[in-house]
Amino acid sequence: PLSLAYLDALLTMSRATTWKALALLTYLACVSSINAAPTSFEKQNALDAQQLNAQFATLKATDACTEGQQACVESAFAQCVNGTWTLTQCVKDTSCVALPLVNKPGTTISCDTQSDALQRFQDAGVQGGLTGNDASAASSAVPS
Repeated sequence: PLSLAYLDALLTMSRATTWKALALLTYLACVSSINAAPTSFEKQNALDAQQLNAQFATLKATDACTEGQQACVESAFAQCVNGTWTLTQCVKDTSCVALPLVNKPGTTISCDTQSDALQRFQDAGVQGGLTGNDASAASSAVPS
């Protein structure tokens, strides 16, 4: 938190100096949050994403689905249209995966690289790779 003395000093500075000081404070706040420990919702998001990935691993393109549902099916991003999965293949070197959100509670489904996806789970403080069932991150490959 900023002290009243510091705020008073900011007010008496020139406009350019004040903006520089505020920019520095903003930068420092961002840098400190990058190295911060995961919040409770980040860890829960990662656990929820692992559970989704474990469920997605069993889905097939021929499985029934509910209108509007989204998932990863056979490594592709899938949307349910008229009770049937419509698959969109991911670009080269990426696969569909459920990922934890970092700024609010929840998960997202996206095409991502294996290394980035695994890093997101590690950063959230969970073990077990993408599905929570992997003995090591190295064995939790994203199917391609």
